[in-house]
Amino acid sequence: MSSIFRLHIPINMWQTAVSRKWTVFPLLLLAVTLPFELDRPLFNVGPIAITNVELVLGFVFLTSLCVAIQYKEYPRLPRTLWIWALLFIISLLLSTLFAPTNQFNALKASLRLMMGLALAMLAIPVLVQTWQSVRWVAWTLLFAGGIAGFIGWVEYAQNRELVWLNIFRTQPTLAGGLIRLTGPFDYANQTAMFIEATFPILVCTIWYVWQKQWRWQQKTAVILPLILCTILYLQASILTFSRSSIVTIAFVSLLVAGSLIHKKVHAKNQFAYVWFTITGIIVFLIVLNGQFNDLFRLRLQTEGDNEWYSAALTLTPITQMARNEMRTIPITLTNNGSLTWRSSGNSPINLGARWIRTSDQQTISEPRWPFVTPVPPGEQVEMKVALQAPAQPGNYELVWDVVHERITWFGAKTSQHVIHRVQIVDNEQSTLTTAPEEASPWQYSLPIPDRRTLWLTAFMMWQKRPFFGIGADNFRLTYGGMLGATSWNETIHTNNWGIETAVSLGIVGTVIVAIAILTLAIDILRRFRQDKVLLWQIALGAGIIAYLIHGLLDFFLLFNATGLLFWMLIGLWITTRTNLVTNEKQHLSLHE
Repeated sequence: MSSIFRLHIPINMWQTAVSRKWTVFPLLLLAVTLPFELDRPLFNVGPIAITNVELVLGFVFLTSLCVAIQYKEYPRLPRTLWIWALLFIISLLLSTLFAPTNQFNALKASLRLMMGLALAMLAIPVLVQTWQSVRWVAWTLLFAGGIAGFIGWVEYAQNRELVWLNIFRTQPTLAGGLIRLTGPFDYANQTAMFIEATFPILVCTIWYVWQKQWRWQQKTAVILPLILCTILYLQASILTFSRSSIVTIAFVSLLVAGSLIHKKVHAKNQFAYVWFTITGIIVFLIVLNGQFNDLFRLRLQTEGDNEWYSAALTLTPITQMARNEMRTIPITLTNNGSLTWRSSGNSPINLGARWIRTSDQQTISEPRWPFVTPVPPGEQVEMKVALQAPAQPGNYELVWDVVHERITWFGAKTSQHVIHRVQIVDNEQSTLTTAPEEASPWQYSLPIPDRRTLWLTAFMMWQKRPFFGIGADNFRLTYGGMLGATSWNETIHTNNWGIETAVSLGIVGTVIVAIAILTLAIDILRRFRQDKVLLWQIALGAGIIAYLIHGLLDFFLLFNATGLLFWMLIGLWITTRTNLVTNEKQHLSLHE
């Protein structure tokens, strides 16, 4: 009896360890956590930092392992998919092994991609066993994106940083002194990508409600708020000022609409008209914002904001001053940028200078001189400014520039500034008896290059290591050296998924990834064309296509929020194509 008792207790406990109806809960928790990754990690495992998102991801893997053991349910995926996954992992490891520098960074990035792959191919097929689970995960992703968008709306409307968001990000993304709709994400472009990928879920939800057998009062009470949310969600995407996002949503809408047009299936034609309507709404919002939003117009007209900050400065060189001397300096400035220089408001634009000690490159002072009247683009202004010399004798660099307070020095965007080497002496009668110390002149970090420069730089790097690349995520750490800079922004990727893959993984990895993308895109579009395509396959497929299109102008897979969202959509798509039956209720299918 005692031995039987000892045997039954652990068996019963194990059988009830994970209730089947709750197995999708970890995925819901992960979905709602994605936009809210803490800026500081919770703890470190050796050199690897663990955030709240990664902690929840671990919970997902643990639950899927328990379910697989308890219910003996394992991913039932095609053999070709397993072979591809193995080849992809090998390409990641080879690129890391042969990386010329930053091998540990490449290893971390590779592990992150492998975790995403494991989420899509191992965890989700085990945890998601019903169409109801698919809907719940999709709606939770939409809910998370909606909350993040709402927070971004509040911050944008006030044009004032919400301080409590600092637990999730360093600061909101700024352009021209104004806040781009960012929400809790690190960058506004991540916000845009999250909206693009979850927006099809919102459109399919409207159709889902429309097909419900409800009284028209009930249906109207739900659909009207959803339509309002659709418009606000699209406007939130526009207010991120990501041009790629606007193009992506419009193109995806047209592509889905075109794919759904069918000669015989009336329901598909009706749903296609919904997507055509979405395209019309986007065009309307673009025109409306173009009329009333100056910053939106600037973003449409320019590649980035570097060219907004262009100034030409003309003044007589200064070689010597007495310590504490006050001297009047005549200077002529021309506004060659896109912003009007106004020395008023929360983020004024002023003429500025920096006294930098040559011996240690320390900034001693940063005087400012406001513009008396606004200086529009293309206009010239002449000023006479009172310049005071430093108190300590020695050799200095005097950097003249225009500054957008709390935003940027113009020279940081364009490298257009004036530097004088000045010797500060004890009194006004002293003469220059020794030559100024020779030292490398002070300079700004490398301005953020435009896409063409980034792509050409990546191509040159690929030519040096064509087969296995430089290692995942290493481009951002090395591109500045190729451009002759000593310091640069290390958060900038190639801004192209294909090019990032080529320079990171070389020909071997690029071919493997290209095969997967091409196969996936063909599978999605073919499924859309079938008579019996299901509603939630359209939602998932359209979200994946958004990644593929936006990937031509950006790269998102190594950010937890957007990267794991991509892998969740992939996992759900794989599951709906391999694990789940397609004879769902009538309201799920467009063909009945």
